[in-house]
Amino acid sequence: MGGSFSQFAGGVSRILTHKEPHLKISIDASAGSVENTRRVNEDSEALGVVFAAESYLGYHGQEIFAEEGPKTNIRMVTLLFIAYDQFSTLANSDIHQFEDIVGKKIASGASGSGTAQTLERLSKLAGIWGKFTPIYKGGSAAAEALQDGQVAGFQWLVSVPNSAVIQLTAIKSIRMIDLDATAKKYGFYEKYPFYLSGSLPEGAYEGKVEPVNTILMPTVLISNKAVSEETIYKLLKHVYASEGHQAMLQTNQAAADMTIENGPKAFVIPLHRGGIQILERTRCGNSSACDAGGLT
Repeated sequence: MGGSFSQFAGGVSRILTHKEPHLKISIDASAGSVENTRRVNEDSEALGVVFAAESYLGYHGQEIFAEEGPKTNIRMVTLLFIAYDQFSTLANSDIHQFEDIVGKKIASGASGSGTAQTLERLSKLAGIWGKFTPIYKGGSAAAEALQDGQVAGFQWLVSVPNSAVIQLTAIKSIRMIDLDATAKKYGFYEKYPFYLSGSLPEGAYEGKVEPVNTILMPTVLISNKAVSEETIYKLLKHVYASEGHQAMLQTNQAAADMTIENGPKAFVIPLHRGGIQILERTRCGNSSACDAGGLT
């Protein structure tokens, strides 16, 4: 994992280890959302950070998961944060709209990552897939590639502010491209309902990047269905508690999205029984929250 994924995985792990020292937790690196979905489905003790898109597509065996079949062992645990699709290019670049990437090299995130899948989905709808060269780099490596002129654009689906973009703005003047207009133009949100329309927050990069409209993606924690109900319940109890939430905010300010009230907007696959227990004890007087995405 990289960027926001590893930060949130580490934050949850530290809280749970502190509160439940008898639990043995390890964090493994991965290429991102697609790989994490596969790992969690196959490992009866695994949890993973993924985009809502990959949880949905994996569970239903669609797109990149079509040949291998549905990943029906995965369950939703909680919303972690909202990711913003940030497409950076140099200020003097001739890329002004998404379609301008034709003929160029674009850092599109690690191969198999949700970032790379998002670029592929949008470019296919726009009719330009195969007309540019995706370079499968993300994070600091992608920022450095843009800085050094190896690529013309750098796409990164992460929380804001992001350290790789901050690193880039310290050296180069950049712009971000409006991806929301392209998404609306080609029916992206209708085809992929797990994405949201939104805008880069004002002041996200201390005035060094002008706010633009873009594509948003809920980022979630999933687990294998075999992980015990008690373990998931305790995890959620501790991270939703005031002390736990403050610890998550210190890890990454994007954890402000991580509330029980926000959770159902990301429930695109069945919720783990431990998650159901949390909802039942806190707010299941609102049955729609408990029914979101199906609870099994």
